Amino acid sequence: MLFGLIFFALLLSGLLAAVKLGEKHIISLFVQEANQYLATPVQVGRIELSLLDQFPRVSITLHNVTIHGTLPADTAALARVRTLYCAFDTWDVLSGDYRIRALTLGQGKVLVRRNVQGEGNYNVFRTDTAQAQDRPLVFDLKKISLQQVGVVYQDEGLHQRYRLQAHDVQATLAVAEPLIKIAATGTTRVAAIELGADAYLRDKELTLRTQLTVDRKTRLVTLAPSALRIGPADYQVAGTIAYAGATQLNLTVQGKNTNAQSVVALLPARLGRRLGVYRSQGEVYFNGAVRGELSARANPQLTLAFGCRNASFFHPGYKQRVERVFLTGTFSNGAHRNAQTSVLSLQDVRGTLQGRPFSGALHYANFTDPTMRLRLLADMDIGQALRFFPVAAVRAGSGQATLQLQFQGNLRAFKAQSGRGGEAAGQLLLRNVSLRLRDYPQPISRLTGRLQLRGNTVALVGCSAMWGQSDFQVNGALRNFLGWALRPGQALLVDATVASRQLNLNELLAASSQPAAGARVATVAPAEYAALAVPASLALNIRASAQNVLFRRLHAYNLQGTVRLQNKVFSSPGLSIEALGGRASVRGTVDARRPDLIKASTVAACSGMPLDKLFYVFEDFGQQFITHKHLRGLLTASGESDVYFNQRLEPITDRLEAEIKASVHNGELLNFEPVQKLSMVASREQLRHLRFAELTNNFYIQSRTVYLPEMEIRSNVRTASLIRVTGTHTFDQQMDYHVSIPVLPGLLRRVSIGGETNTGPAILLAVQGDEDNFRVSFDRRRTAPAAARPPAKPRTAIEELLARRERVPAPAPASAAVNAEPAARPSVVKPREKKPVAPAPGEYFDF
Repeated sequence: MLFGLIFFALLLSGLLAAVKLGEKHIISLFVQEANQYLATPVQVGRIELSLLDQFPRVSITLHNVTIHGTLPADTAALARVRTLYCAFDTWDVLSGDYRIRALTLGQGKVLVRRNVQGEGNYNVFRTDTAQAQDRPLVFDLKKISLQQVGVVYQDEGLHQRYRLQAHDVQATLAVAEPLIKIAATGTTRVAAIELGADAYLRDKELTLRTQLTVDRKTRLVTLAPSALRIGPADYQVAGTIAYAGATQLNLTVQGKNTNAQSVVALLPARLGRRLGVYRSQGEVYFNGAVRGELSARANPQLTLAFGCRNASFFHPGYKQRVERVFLTGTFSNGAHRNAQTSVLSLQDVRGTLQGRPFSGALHYANFTDPTMRLRLLADMDIGQALRFFPVAAVRAGSGQATLQLQFQGNLRAFKAQSGRGGEAAGQLLLRNVSLRLRDYPQPISRLTGRLQLRGNTVALVGCSAMWGQSDFQVNGALRNFLGWALRPGQALLVDATVASRQLNLNELLAASSQPAAGARVATVAPAEYAALAVPASLALNIRASAQNVLFRRLHAYNLQGTVRLQNKVFSSPGLSIEALGGRASVRGTVDARRPDLIKASTVAACSGMPLDKLFYVFEDFGQQFITHKHLRGLLTASGESDVYFNQRLEPITDRLEAEIKASVHNGELLNFEPVQKLSMVASREQLRHLRFAELTNNFYIQSRTVYLPEMEIRSNVRTASLIRVTGTHTFDQQMDYHVSIPVLPGLLRRVSIGGETNTGPAILLAVQGDEDNFRVSFDRRRTAPAAARPPAKPRTAIEELLARRERVPAPAPASAAVNAEPAARPSVVKPREKKPVAPAPGEYFDF
């Protein structure tokens, strides 16, 4: 043992001495011989002879090597390597026979490139120099190693780019001119294989085991059956590659131990991103062939066969599994080897999802202008289907559905002609389906019915559903459904008859920002109601009826009528509804083209409406001066109005205009404070309960002001049996009323200031101020002699218009037919009465 160590130390010392003594000579020979074969410049930072770098071999070590490419005006280097080892056998060095047996590249980058003309940058060796065996230094490579070397292959003519990172690849060479036999093994990380705009095998670890023979004379590469492992899948590749002219491929590939993940891993990111999370079990097979020319002007013929037998697929995040899946598929790029002649075919597709069967077939031809034949039959549990393949717009679902679908035709023509370029038919049966939508707080439940696809139309047959607390029964059609679904901007016309037992408008108008889970929508404050968001592509022709309608305090019955929508404008030739013991009707339009300025132009009428209930339901119309506690009687009215709303469906009172003709029968005014101040004409007990048989007048609303022309009120108080009232009342609760009470001799309770009327003397009073601070006083300006009155003001333009304006007949009462189209109506203007003048200082009298 000791002698062995001594011998080894002496041998090593002698070898080191020989290397040291012959270092300059060997490096000189290497440089001289390398220059004989290199056709491009090579830059080296430092060259040294080392025994330890590649022990037990002696190596010429080159540091910081840059090898330039051979393309004209090519600024990118072919290779940049931190260390390049050219190794000799030890005995060759001792015998003086210098043969470079191994080449090792460590920590570098190799860029192999072909330009659009097919010229490469890798022709770095001279082709006119033969390797003489009697030279003092000979390149006799037996092994090539790549260690942490990035390799990029770029073909500008084919628009292809391969990016690899060789961790540790070992290749052995056997040279017997003109043949070079290479056997390579190792691990490589594929950054991406980019074909056009798509990137395949992105960030995949690949294990390589290959054998190939290069015939330099015929320029033919023969690839023996070689294995590529990507994850658990093995792909066996064999065939030939001829490169004498344009590249000719004749390769076969066969997959072993493949599954859904390994097949999806081969796809580009845009196709595999959503499918990559799915897992599979069972037999999944894959094989194919690539034959023909690969160049800028031609593609090889590509044929693939794939499928699965008794396989299962599942989504690990949703714990749902598709089982007993059978599939046979083929792909070919066709006779012309391009996208136009490519065909994808899926046959005998069948399987089960949670025990529910599905089946189908697909034939997809011409990827440029595709023609498709599709057949699909599926019995589904909605909840399980959504968990296996989630839909962004739906949070959750349940219920049963059966789908039958058939299609045949050209997809481009089908899309361009809004569903008329092909044959489509099918139906969807829904049974007790529930859906929770992402953008709406109220769930859809009890959805049952049949949707039948007939050409471009979907027929709704016996459909019913609950949306929150509202229920619907629908029969009709979705016209231009395929055009709307396939082409953005196409209109969808919903032509249907809709019936409801209960319509809860509180929920249907609730804001989408309102919490959905556990929320009681009926208790939402009015400020939380959403805007009227209307899709531009939606058109409606709805014949509606509802037994009960809920909106805030309103509980109405027997809604009947037609609602239409076109270009974001709602219209109705007539809607009628029963509420508060009476009946109301309306016709007109709601223009929602500007969400921040929604205009409702209506002609409305009502009959038999109790005043106290009407004021209570509409929350006393936002004022506290005269409320539902003060009023009794039955209202019959008709009117025309232009009402504007903001985004939150709140009225914009500055723009409101209306003309109303109203009549109150058997009216009562209870405990109304301004009337209590007329105690000089009657007792307070009588004035607390003022009754009148009928009151009729026209009202006008404009510029946030209600204008009241003079009207007569015949009451139950003998001393004030006839009262005349006129004036204005603003939305800011500023009152300016003028009251005239005819005087019956001997009936005045106290001395008062009066005036003359056309029927005799009268007491003229003014009620002015706001609802919290008003006063009742003698209207001295009206009682002053004509000579003492201030000169009349000139008439304004609007007063001149009112003086000449002819009255337009009021709309029909609620009992009249409601199906007539709304007539054109004049714009609403102020009444012709002049605005009263406030009393002068010192003319205030409190009764």
